Amino acid sequence: MSLFHSGATKPFLIVKKILIVKIGAIGDVVMCLPLIPEIKKMHPGAEITWLCGNQVRPLLERIEGIDKLISVDENRLLKGSFFSRISEISKVWAQLAFQKFDLALYYYHSNLYKLLYLPALTQKTQGFGKQKNTGTNLPVPGRHHSLEYIQAFSGVKAGENFQPEYPVFRNLPKKDQIETTTKRVVFACGGAKNILRNDDLRRWPISHYKSLGKLVLDQGWELILTGAPSDSWVKDEFSGMPFTDLIGTQNLCVFVDYLASADVLVTHDSGPLHLADLAECPVLGLFGPTMPEEKKSLNKKSRYIWGGAHLACRPCYDGKEYAACENNLCLKSVEPETVFAELQNMLK
Repeated sequence: MSLFHSGATKPFLIVKKILIVKIGAIGDVVMCLPLIPEIKKMHPGAEITWLCGNQVRPLLERIEGIDKLISVDENRLLKGSFFSRISEISKVWAQLAFQKFDLALYYYHSNLYKLLYLPALTQKTQGFGKQKNTGTNLPVPGRHHSLEYIQAFSGVKAGENFQPEYPVFRNLPKKDQIETTTKRVVFACGGAKNILRNDDLRRWPISHYKSLGKLVLDQGWELILTGAPSDSWVKDEFSGMPFTDLIGTQNLCVFVDYLASADVLVTHDSGPLHLADLAECPVLGLFGPTMPEEKKSLNKKSRYIWGGAHLACRPCYDGKEYAACENNLCLKSVEPETVFAELQNMLK
């Protein structure tokens, strides 16, 4: 289904080259991907260049519809010394110098990242903020972020029944080619952080994950733990329990490929939740401080649980910052038995 209403599909200018500026975090980059099919619908044949971070580059290399990638070392850019930052910016400038783009899509509230494509010759820039055509201020709270990227690009209001679609993730293993003898339940217990900050408020308590893991194993299902090398602390919590350990052993692409063989991923608001959509793996998402409708999995088989209905402070994320909270009661109130019941329904 197209985003545009009848009569609204005429391009506002002839677009042959488009630059997308989206460095990270992982979840934000993935939620921006439904933009690719919509660009192709509105501007067939347009060449798409994506300015990204090194971490997500391998992932974007397998996305159908992206023609060129320019990447930057986000660690050096955001946390490095003054000279490291200048060095990274210079590398990007060398690749973009005097390149002409009909349209630059910039999805940040801050103008900081605009420095990266300063030498490029861009005819028009679009992004978040107040939209001239509709008068709407984007992003709209309570609406899925993938839709916000698309609407900022299109400049027209989306139809009520519009469903964002992800582009093809090339070379994904076919589910009917993967032999499994039991249900495979994947936990992503860590994460919820990026280069600039650690949002542990978004994490479901590890003790709850452990209790859920026991219920999963009692059913005879396979329990699989995944995560980055920085999530190795998770394994100690599951000591003495039989599980498949994939923490720190996979890059983003291998993780997506692996999820193609899984029956369900259980995780909180973090990057793996969105990566699962590329693998067409159903997700049971656990939310607290953030609104599920803004970041939930787009897979029709996915479900979510939003804890803290009794709390007046929920949600406590304004799109930029979380409240100064040291006790995420919203997520702690989600009992493992409640999650397991929903998990059983999904796996029937």
